[in-house]
Amino acid sequence: MNSTLTRMPLRGREREMRLIREVLEYGRRSGPAVLSIEGMPGIGKTRLLREAALLAEGLGYAGHHPDPWADPRHPRRRAAPARHTRGRPGRCHAPAGPVLVLVDDTRRTVDGPPRMPFTPRERPGGDPVVWLVAHRPGEGPALPAGLTGRSERLALGPLGPSPSLSLARDLLGAPPAAALVQLLDQAGGHPRLLIELLTGLQEEGSVETVDDEVRLLTSRLPARLATRVRATLERFSPGCRQLLCVASVLGCEVVYEDLALMLRTSVSALLPALEEVEATGVVRGDGGRAVFSNPLLRRLITDSLPDSLRLSLQREAAALRATAGLAETPAAGPELSEQQRVLVGLVREGLTNQQIARRLALSPHTVNYHLRKLFKTYGVSSRIDLLTAAEHLDAAGRAARARQN
Repeated sequence: MNSTLTRMPLRGREREMRLIREVLEYGRRSGPAVLSIEGMPGIGKTRLLREAALLAEGLGYAGHHPDPWADPRHPRRRAAPARHTRGRPGRCHAPAGPVLVLVDDTRRTVDGPPRMPFTPRERPGGDPVVWLVAHRPGEGPALPAGLTGRSERLALGPLGPSPSLSLARDLLGAPPAAALVQLLDQAGGHPRLLIELLTGLQEEGSVETVDDEVRLLTSRLPARLATRVRATLERFSPGCRQLLCVASVLGCEVVYEDLALMLRTSVSALLPALEEVEATGVVRGDGGRAVFSNPLLRRLITDSLPDSLRLSLQREAAALRATAGLAETPAAGPELSEQQRVLVGLVREGLTNQQIARRLALSPHTVNYHLRKLFKTYGVSSRIDLLTAAEHLDAAGRAARARQN
């Protein structure tokens, strides 16, 4: 876990900490308990476990167990009370008192979903064992059918706007200005993205404090953030990475039929990879639709592709939308001016706003203004949808000329 997170106050998790306290109090008074904490990578599961360990220590719990599959009912020598290791439950072998076991990332078994390494119960002497188990969406452990005691599940979501701004102030030392707040909003309350984004901006000198607020100096995302996302993608299977990269090019909404069409397969054949995509938390459900969890993550995944590959995917998607009718094809807009055609052509080449600005001897702000004007004209919200609208307009023009001839 990022050490920066552990040095700052825990923000926006009051409800979660209340439930953790309830479970720990239950374990101290009544018996064994299990709390399953579900969340996508970087959402704050490890931080929550650390805070739970500190709370448990104050309530008289014994600590953590250092052996990944050792049974906490059989104490051995005493271990360091504050030790905690990713993927390994931990406990301090105190001779008496309730025992807290932390599991950060459950392990998938060969023949099925993750399982608890053994049944949570009281250890000899009557001391209860309380489990806090963190896992990704869809990868929760199979709890024993005969489990007695309390069992709770906690879905750890993104931070709200106010806690996100508080986190930013903690890290920056001053409140962010309006332009920086807009950029932070694109992180969708994802703690790790917020931390990496702000840390990277500071490292690269892309922010400055003026009149007691922190101002953004560039629209360029820090290299640190891109490196973090690439490293996360590398931990996914090739099939999962392929789906996420192709989906990021298609738009904010993930339409499974469109993905299958792009990959020349069927939705049913994509089911294993789609299950892994769900487990990453990068894509979430939104009222019957599947969408990227936040715009910044989608942008970073798209930017992780080489320019030539991203351009090829954009062209392929635009061609498929024009001929096969991919979902939510934008309506054609008015005839483009020569300047607008040049701008669309540079977008089709896969150039960034900075690159387009250098090519046309304009400022990035001016390029962004003209692109947003085109987006508004065509009723679209992304570059790929703009290219699709332009492709439809060209096709309609060619068809009209053919009818005239």
